[in-house]
Amino acid sequence: MGGQLDAHGFSGGRPRLSSTAPRVEAIVFDLDDTLIDWWGSIQRCLAEFADDVVIDALNQHCRDRLWSTAPDGTHIWHRNTWALHYHRDREFADALPWLDEASRRLLTRRFEELLWVGFFPTTVPTLDELATSVRLAVMSNNHLVHEEAERLRLGDWFEFVMHAPPDALKPDPAPFLAACARLGVEPSRAMYVGDSIKSDVFGALGAGMIPIWHDVWSDPWPDPPAEVYRVAAIDELPALVTRLNAR
Repeated sequence: MGGQLDAHGFSGGRPRLSSTAPRVEAIVFDLDDTLIDWWGSIQRCLAEFADDVVIDALNQHCRDRLWSTAPDGTHIWHRNTWALHYHRDREFADALPWLDEASRRLLTRRFEELLWVGFFPTTVPTLDELATSVRLAVMSNNHLVHEEAERLRLGDWFEFVMHAPPDALKPDPAPFLAACARLGVEPSRAMYVGDSIKSDVFGALGAGMIPIWHDVWSDPWPDPPAEVYRVAAIDELPALVTRLNAR
């Protein structure tokens, strides 16, 4: 991607906007693999204690079992990399069947002790910049998002952090609309930023928000909808907001 925006114009049928109001009043973010880096954090953690055979097997397990491809089979459209940690006993057993139970327990205990999932490098400076001009919130499918908010001090930037209800997880438009209602902004004036094509991009489209695909892994997507904006890193957002508001 080379850090460049791949922006597309909006198709017809969108509400007409007032010429005196900014195009983008708020940005709602996904958390996992959007603001924080599960894949990179897991790789760094495993390198501290596991041998190459174990690392390769766990990486392949993520690709085969925790990531999913679009129905047409052309591209990855959803990653559940976080499940390697949240369901580590089950996932390690599935990924490392040749190890005895005691060895797997030792590995999972080390994994639990050493894993620290941090922000992508550009997350904090970008949030500092955005917080001065637009309203910010987090809406995630992760039911532990409030614990993550405390760990990561998300309250320093975001008005609120919420998780989608179990009966209306993304891509259901309901949690997207609930986030906009809580912010008091029209969906058409709010961005939603997420890494998952399936959950984030199509959920935001269904809710009438401006979908921003955080394509940090440069996944091929041969024919994205015209309304979708693609960014390779979070630090591309301020320039995109400026461009949209200048139209």
